[in-house]
Amino acid sequence: MTALSDDALRNLIRSDPGAGWRAFIDQYTPLIVGLIRRAGLDDRDEMMEVYVLICERLSARGFERLKSQDAARGSIGGWLAVLTRHATVDWIRSRKGRRRLFQCVRDLSPFDQRVFTEYYWEDRTPDEIAVAERADLSSVLEALERISSTLSDRHRAELMAAAVRSKPPIALDDIEAADPRADPEAAVHIAQLNERFETALRRLPAEDAAIVRLKYVEGLTNADIERAIGISGVTAGRLQNILTRLRSALANLGVDARDIALVRGQP
Repeated sequence: MTALSDDALRNLIRSDPGAGWRAFIDQYTPLIVGLIRRAGLDDRDEMMEVYVLICERLSARGFERLKSQDAARGSIGGWLAVLTRHATVDWIRSRKGRRRLFQCVRDLSPFDQRVFTEYYWEDRTPDEIAVAERADLSSVLEALERISSTLSDRHRAELMAAAVRSKPPIALDDIEAADPRADPEAAVHIAQLNERFETALRRLPAEDAAIVRLKYVEGLTNADIERAIGISGVTAGRLQNILTRLRSALANLGVDARDIALVRGQP
């Protein structure tokens, strides 16, 4: 079918909505799919879910949006770019799509997969994960290092895009609000772990402590850490060496799996 001009397509949609919709789908599906991919999604199933969401919006109420698209406000392609971006943001925020682990993460142990989910999807800190998993904090840090070593630049970009789009602005009045559902016992223990973690970091050389903080608290890549603090040689071997010394410092402070299990009320 010969591509229709914007004006011809608008007129067809208004005069014969069924035919106009079919022409629109035929002509603009490649563009919409490309826009979804550019918005940060490239999993085929997720892209199709967003594509269907967009089609539902465009066809709602007798194709009202398409019929009312104003030529004075730009081309159909430019209008679709804005609409697609909004739809993708809405999809991510509402979590309509079922999140899927990257294949490289699925190849890791069940523990590492849970750590990935809690750290990247649930936005938990390493010490919160340790409490939830009843695990040694240093074991969580080592799991994060294993996970980080498997992620590609594309994976990191997707995680960043999802995180940015899924977090609504925080009202100033809500910053100090306490979560009434929080477990007071867990909150106390997390505070204790934070304090001990900071103490353990102070026992490391300043550069090593900075590497740990940037890597496992801020989530920077090894290359980003090197650029941030102006050093070189942030390798897997060095990170492992730092984690070994951090584990020893934490153990000396009484932070281990048995202690966490007792605080959580486990036998």
